[in-house]
Amino acid sequence: MRSPLVRSGDSARPPPFSDMAAPYRENRTTHLETLYRLTDRFYRASDMQSVLRAAMDAITEGLGCAKCSILLFDSGDVIRFVAWRGLSDHFRQALDGHTPWKPGIAEPPPIFISDIIKSDDSEFVKTNICNEGIRSLAFIPITSQGRVIGKFMACYPAPHHYSEASRTLAVTIARQLGFGLERAKIEQARIDSLRDLQDSEQRFRLMAEKAPVMIWMSDAKGNCLHLNEMLRRFWGLDETGVASFNWQSTVHPDDADYVSARMSAVTERRERVSVVARYRNSAGEYRILETLAHPRFSSDGTLMGLTGVNTDVTEREYAVKALRDSEEHFRLVVEAAPSGMVMTDGEGRILMVNALCERLFGYERGELLGRPVEVLVPPDSRGEHPSLRSRHVQARPPHLLTREVMGHHKDGRSIPLEIGVNPIQTWEGLRVIATISDIAERKQAEAQRELLLAELNHRVKNTLSVVQGIAYQTFRHSDRAAREAFEGRLLALARAHDLLTRSHWESTSLRQIAIDTLQIEKPDGQRITAEGPLINLNPHAALTIALALHELFTNALKYGALSQEAGSVDLSWRPEKAAGKLRIEWREHGGRPVRHPTHRGFGSLLLEHTLARDLDGRVELSFEPSGAVCIIEMPLSEQGGPACLG
Repeated sequence: MRSPLVRSGDSARPPPFSDMAAPYRENRTTHLETLYRLTDRFYRASDMQSVLRAAMDAITEGLGCAKCSILLFDSGDVIRFVAWRGLSDHFRQALDGHTPWKPGIAEPPPIFISDIIKSDDSEFVKTNICNEGIRSLAFIPITSQGRVIGKFMACYPAPHHYSEASRTLAVTIARQLGFGLERAKIEQARIDSLRDLQDSEQRFRLMAEKAPVMIWMSDAKGNCLHLNEMLRRFWGLDETGVASFNWQSTVHPDDADYVSARMSAVTERRERVSVVARYRNSAGEYRILETLAHPRFSSDGTLMGLTGVNTDVTEREYAVKALRDSEEHFRLVVEAAPSGMVMTDGEGRILMVNALCERLFGYERGELLGRPVEVLVPPDSRGEHPSLRSRHVQARPPHLLTREVMGHHKDGRSIPLEIGVNPIQTWEGLRVIATISDIAERKQAEAQRELLLAELNHRVKNTLSVVQGIAYQTFRHSDRAAREAFEGRLLALARAHDLLTRSHWESTSLRQIAIDTLQIEKPDGQRITAEGPLINLNPHAALTIALALHELFTNALKYGALSQEAGSVDLSWRPEKAAGKLRIEWREHGGRPVRHPTHRGFGSLLLEHTLARDLDGRVELSFEPSGAVCIIEMPLSEQGGPACLG
């Protein structure tokens, strides 16, 4: 006999069992009465437990068994005891989960076991069944919609013969039980759904009432049916005043016709509508509300009214207006800018140009918008321009770039430009703003100035050459040292003139004057150090300091530290901003002891008088055992004056 109960690990030997059960007498009338009562109780059953109790009564009465049970598959597809009679806890725990059928199979046949001892079940199963006082069992599948959902068991204390009538009755009870369980499940689902719907409606009412937006409902004529708490508070109403409230009286007079027309469109076209208008609140202030209204229909399509949401967008509308005004101001500023302006996106596409830019490049605005900015670049530079542009906009942090470039006019000619490029991040992405100035006239003026400066420099050099020639003839029969000193001073002036010419006679650095005058870059100039911050001197101060350093240098070579092999000179300078002075120090080291001169030479007079008279400066000259020390102080200013701080 095939085993209906299968679970691994079962092993036990059944004890002896005596057949002491009284015979059960069955007849057709009993079966019919059982089925009638079962059907009637199923019809009146209000829940799952009522169905199970009715089925248990039918099994015990109709099949004549004192012990029975009903098992159903749970959500994990494990069969569990859900109702029983006469079965111990130990028995149910031992056989919980045992089933001859997998869940969901179609119309499995019932199984009737006349004597469990003679079955091929495991010793474990036989032992537990016999220990429960059971010798015969019937396993009847319970189905729903043709698929097995569980089983019921009829248990007998002695070997039992199952007649055809009892088999038919058992199968009929199982089918009726399947119908009853399905009906109870549907009823329970209906009750749960109704409860969920009620809970959902309650939650919706609570949510709508406490929602942070204004929710309303009207009838088909536009009369208020419901206003939530926030909307009642906006209009200063209580719940009793909603039905008689005329919301149209709060609309701003200038918006009344617009709102009325838009709301009428909802009922005529039966589609939702969005309206932005001004409404007067309980404080008498007009606020801007955005209304989104939806029509409601009955099951037969009749319009029942509108449901809507109002959102206070006053601040948003003001912000939008301010943004529009700001954009208009920006446009006016861009158009009135004294230079051409171009704005591109991160890919270099032109998004905006002003009128001056149109005139500068000869294009109409529509010809530039959307095109790559390389259209304004000369053809021979267009290939490398995208990579240059990409490197600049990707620099971290982004920075303003100003440079002189060549642009490309629509007629094909190149035009000299000065551009300032500034990348900025916006909510729309990267934007690059460029200011463009035509520098053709400036370039022409610079070229003219370069020409004039070159001519001036040439004439100054010629004049110095003439002076040098006159001096040579004048000092031809005089002291050679005096002639060389004079020529050296002329050479120092010439070097300073060269520096000033290269800087267009605007300013030159103190460091460069020191390098040129003291010949620091020459091999023997390594004995001189020059240290200090960047200081730019105006032309007059530059010439004076050049002569002063030349005198100190010449004296050091003849008599001071540089006349000795181990001697050296330290030149340093520093601005003393608090005192408004520039301090220059000349210190010689390793020279031979020199006594203070008894008379003042031309160099000393040049230092003291020239600086004091021309630059309002001061010179302090002393002679220490290691060499000469010279302290020069002169006024320092950032805008003009003898010295300019760079």
